[in-house]
Amino acid sequence: MPPAPPLPSVTVVLDRHDDTLHTHTALAAHHPPSGRITLHPGPGTTSETGLAHDLLAALGKPPLLPGRFPGGRQPAWQAATAWMAALPATPLTVLRAHRLTARRTMRLLELHALTGIQLTLVCHRPHLPAALHRALRTADYSVTADFEAARRHYYGTPVTEPPPAEEPAGPASRWLTLPALDRLVSYDSPRPCANPCTPPLIAWRHRPPPAPLTAHTAQRVAHRLHAATAHPRLAAAVVAALFTGASLQQLATARPRD
Repeated sequence: MPPAPPLPSVTVVLDRHDDTLHTHTALAAHHPPSGRITLHPGPGTTSETGLAHDLLAALGKPPLLPGRFPGGRQPAWQAATAWMAALPATPLTVLRAHRLTARRTMRLLELHALTGIQLTLVCHRPHLPAALHRALRTADYSVTADFEAARRHYYGTPVTEPPPAEEPAGPASRWLTLPALDRLVSYDSPRPCANPCTPPLIAWRHRPPPAPLTAHTAQRVAHRLHAATAHPRLAAAVVAALFTGASLQQLATARPRD
């Protein structure tokens, strides 16, 4: 296997006078479809899970994951990391980095190490605070106070084009109501296959086979999954059901080697 490409250096931008120009420019460049993410952490909390929720929201994902989890153990960072690795998100700009705790900063550095993103931390102070300085000891980083350099190389160009007309502004609900989902039943399988085995072919005894996905339906599926699905594992399960037309009982027998 070829060696992994080297990680890009973390960049710290010093906004010495807390100039709104830095914040406005970074937020104007936020455009997830182009892979540019600007994270503006919510104030009033030091929670690591809260920061993951902010990142999921910046990625256009619902921040709360479905399911029941023990207190404080929701896998929000796993979901955010998976989406950052799967989506074409390369530059991540984090505003208000001077207010991050050392643990929150370490979470972002772990995300940087796992996904290889270009991480920019904007410190709206003339100097690095102690918590940020301690966390950055474990990373290769550079510091700049040049706004023009930050705008050109890190924040990105402001996005002004309107969204495509064929895509709705947002999902009306959390549910996918598409005809392609009518195959999510298990009684079409002729016999159960609970253990690892070769699943039998579906016997279409109760309903006709699902119609092939049209390009328009596939586009709707992709849009709704991006807009209304937080957990990447659930998104993958729904995509597999839609594009194979198989029942859940069939899909439960699938293995990575298949």
